[in-house]
Amino acid sequence: MENYDIPCVIVHRGFKPYLKYNLEITSKNNKVFLIGDESVSNLASISDNIEFVNIEEYETRKRIIDLKNNFVNYNTQPQDIEWMNFERVFIIHDFLLERNYKQIFHLDSDNVLLKNINDFKFDYTNAYCIPSFQENYRMDSSIHCGLLDKEFFLEFENLYSDLYITKNKFYLIEKKIGYHKKNNIRGGITDMTLYYLIQKLKKINPQNLMKPFKSKDDEEFVFINNFNLAEGFYDFNNFEMRRKKIKLYDGNSVNDLINLKIIKIANIHFQGTSKKYLNRFSKYRLKY
Repeated sequence: MENYDIPCVIVHRGFKPYLKYNLEITSKNNKVFLIGDESVSNLASISDNIEFVNIEEYETRKRIIDLKNNFVNYNTQPQDIEWMNFERVFIIHDFLLERNYKQIFHLDSDNVLLKNINDFKFDYTNAYCIPSFQENYRMDSSIHCGLLDKEFFLEFENLYSDLYITKNKFYLIEKKIGYHKKNNIRGGITDMTLYYLIQKLKKINPQNLMKPFKSKDDEEFVFINNFNLAEGFYDFNNFEMRRKKIKLYDGNSVNDLINLKIIKIANIHFQGTSKKYLNRFSKYRLKY
């Protein structure tokens, strides 16, 4: 029997303080499965809403190993880092099937969820962040906060096979690879490229979480793609900034400069250098 409640899933190896602080906040209102190594297993004691799942149960499976053996790194980042981003998708797919969940909500370990994910009204069975501006072979979307179902995982794995195993659709990424090499630009092909492509090819029809939407009690919310950037659904300078970070109001809202209103946020993605702001004071400064 399928479980229709939506849990959060975080995949993380190696203890980091920001993961602890994230779990303290996110687990207040959400069931969280932490898929990780032994170094993070004790974090399940933070809350009864957290369950630790040993990642070794998945990464040693023949299916995952076979997928890894076909991986080619078309990125300037180290191969191990890039593979982990792909691997988590395959691991969560197995997890979803084994636990009989209809959907899960994936969070990066530096991405805090401020509200119960089950309190939102989603228009589609998949939802993640799809930047509106895709110039210069950007070609990215992100599941750092993402509502995902079986169809998403199947389509991701099908595309992975077409790009890395059979190479039947390698042409979909060939120009982007060439663009980065020719112009000596960092980056390249990532898991985010595949999220972008499966919706661009209309394999799935995800809701764009960067576009404001409603909770079940009709409050308007928006998901923040990156705490370091003002970019939103409507403009590169969608949100008011302060000291190179999105300015927060009342610990749970931002100023939408395009629509001229204060709007509540569902999350904060403390990406990159902003991880330091996800600290022991966060649970007092944020409203959740």
